[in-house]
Amino acid sequence: MAADAPKSTMNQIHAQEETPSHIIVVGFSARFGPGSACEAFYKNGDCAVTALKKFRTLKGLRSDSGPMTAFGLKKMIDKFEESSSFDVKSGRGRNAIASTSVGHVATALQEASSSALGTCSARGISRTLDMPVSTVRKILRNILQCYPFKITHVQELVPADLPKRETFALQVLARMEVDNAWPWNILWTYEAHFHLQSSVNIQNCRIWARENPFQM
Repeated sequence: MAADAPKSTMNQIHAQEETPSHIIVVGFSARFGPGSACEAFYKNGDCAVTALKKFRTLKGLRSDSGPMTAFGLKKMIDKFEESSSFDVKSGRGRNAIASTSVGHVATALQEASSSALGTCSARGISRTLDMPVSTVRKILRNILQCYPFKITHVQELVPADLPKRETFALQVLARMEVDNAWPWNILWTYEAHFHLQSSVNIQNCRIWARENPFQM
């Protein structure tokens, strides 16, 4: 019955009797065409370096040029043998954030905001809940719609300061009428309270909130 079988059936029976390497070569030829680097790999003892040399000689390329390196060719061969495809593998996907995690982060944020300092950080919540920092930031930004605000030191003004500031401005203007270059003799500085072990550290302190608190 095999002698009377159609031609397509004979080809299938013949393919089953061939070695696996030969079948893979046929698959590469169908994908890249005759004379491809992948086909040369199997026809030259599974050696990527020799295959690339043969391929570059066949295509008239320089020895130091070509579409890929020997490592890249071997990696592509391994991928094809493993999955029988050159398509990009699908990733593991993103894990959904559990609703309980959102509740825990919201509670920790509320407790930190109600503390004496009124500040909190994503890393601090991460350490408290034993949760990845990336997950905490996603919950704060994407789900709770909170933003990190940074503290800025400003001078506190009281009503008694306004006349003093006005008097100082008038004195400066009067001195400038006498000597216009006089203000350049003043060193204007801005003193800021900063040390690492303090209740206020503007470099590390963040306030997570939906709106800017403006004042602490």
